[in-house]
Amino acid sequence: MQTTVLIFVPAVLWIAAFLCVPSAIRGTRRPLLWFLIMFALTMSLQPKPVYEVVDSFLGGINATYFLFHALAIVAVALLDMIVQEAVSTGKVTKKRRRVTALIAGLIITAQAILFFSSDWRITDNISQSFVARWDYTAYASTTWIAMAIFAVSVAYACLSDIRHQPRMVIRLSLGFVTLGCVGVLIYALISLTSSVQSNLTPGFIFRGWPRVAYVLALLIAPLSLAVGLGLTATVDGLISSRKSYLDRVLLWRITPLWHRLLLTAPDLSIDRKLTRFGLLVVRRPGLHLYRRYVEIRDSLLLDPTQAMSSAERSIIDRVERQTQVLPGPIRRDGINTVV
Repeated sequence: MQTTVLIFVPAVLWIAAFLCVPSAIRGTRRPLLWFLIMFALTMSLQPKPVYEVVDSFLGGINATYFLFHALAIVAVALLDMIVQEAVSTGKVTKKRRRVTALIAGLIITAQAILFFSSDWRITDNISQSFVARWDYTAYASTTWIAMAIFAVSVAYACLSDIRHQPRMVIRLSLGFVTLGCVGVLIYALISLTSSVQSNLTPGFIFRGWPRVAYVLALLIAPLSLAVGLGLTATVDGLISSRKSYLDRVLLWRITPLWHRLLLTAPDLSIDRKLTRFGLLVVRRPGLHLYRRYVEIRDSLLLDPTQAMSSAERSIIDRVERQTQVLPGPIRRDGINTVV
């Protein structure tokens, strides 16, 4: 089961990252995209086949294990930036960014010293079990403690913000993120306590309910975070794609009428002339649709005697409804700005 989880989870994270690409291209949710990429890279190193291939490339000294923990710290730092930006009334300052980057750098530096100065890193099953060494526990606990602290802070921020959100999709997103944080906290606590117990109890075997809870947390945490952080972006992307499609269809249908009415008053038009193919690929079709709608209305005001069929009037009415759709209320001071 654990192997299936370790293969399935990275796939979901990469899909979530891919779904955030359109938003990142438009200039929004870029920190979220980078977090999902880092998180997906981190989890992609967990399956044994991937671990062995990457480690052989890095020299076969279990450097992949160090890379896993370093990427986890980077992902945690990015998540911290997302939360700080979400709960702050203004932009996150450069000083705050530098502090986060400095803390992450110090943790990774400490990990590098503890890892490459030890001899337990050459253990064959280092990625599969807890090493009964206190220096190993000190090394790994830097990641587990950081994950636990930020899981609590992110969950608190989500629960504090969820009741203020007007959109149901954002509430669901925050709920999934909170569930993911609970999973991360369980994973970190079980890992830390099991590592300590392996040092205190000779012959310690990681099994029973702690292992079951560990595997479930390993499944629930990343999936919930992926769904929670990607749900709003996906829904907004689908809504935007649907609107863009309708804009292009109406732009295509209203253009013949626009050409005919503007023949008598070409000075009314400020829209650039598009070819028929250009109507299908032009950026921001809604803007061109609105311009042509306004120019058609101006032409009819100047010459109300121009003949129009009932079908053409119906198209104008549809364009009017389409161009006057107002977006729902969106708060700009909460977590909905990044999830």
